[in-house]
Amino acid sequence: MKKTLLTLIALVSMAFGASAMSLKDAYKALSNIPNVSVANPDYNLPMDISAMPDYGFILNEGNLATAYNLNAAQIKETGDAAYTILNQVPMVRMINGANNNDVAAFVYAEPTGENSNDVLIVAMSGYRGSAVFMYVPNVPDATCTALQFAPVEMEGSFLSLKAKLQGNDEFNIILNKAR
Repeated sequence: MKKTLLTLIALVSMAFGASAMSLKDAYKALSNIPNVSVANPDYNLPMDISAMPDYGFILNEGNLATAYNLNAAQIKETGDAAYTILNQVPMVRMINGANNNDVAAFVYAEPTGENSNDVLIVAMSGYRGSAVFMYVPNVPDATCTALQFAPVEMEGSFLSLKAKLQGNDEFNIILNKAR
């Protein structure tokens, strides 16, 4: 009995390990789902992103994928594909987030070395018909900690995640009727 249980646990562990996806691979997959394309940062982004090299937020070409103004069928298609991919990322990597089927924001972090993390940020709004996926490598531990403990507010089609960074800087994700 004990041997059978241990064998079953080993098989389940192998199955989960085989389906686990790194954040970089998840971003590559997310940037190739229907209706999504790699983009440059613009005013439509639901997050305040300026070049923040001190905190690891440097958006290089290819690190941002977006979809805007999706109709109902496209929202379903893109959302289903995004959740299928995100379900392959180990839950232990999610450090913050919220979802109420109108809006969703998730922050994932994966240690890559001493004081270095890959970060995947997902922001989706069914109300606005938008999806934004951002992959940022080499984010310092202090920034990841700020993202992890950022308070989240969510009600209806409104979502706010506001991280206080060092030096009174902020990284905010805001999803509302305007974004």
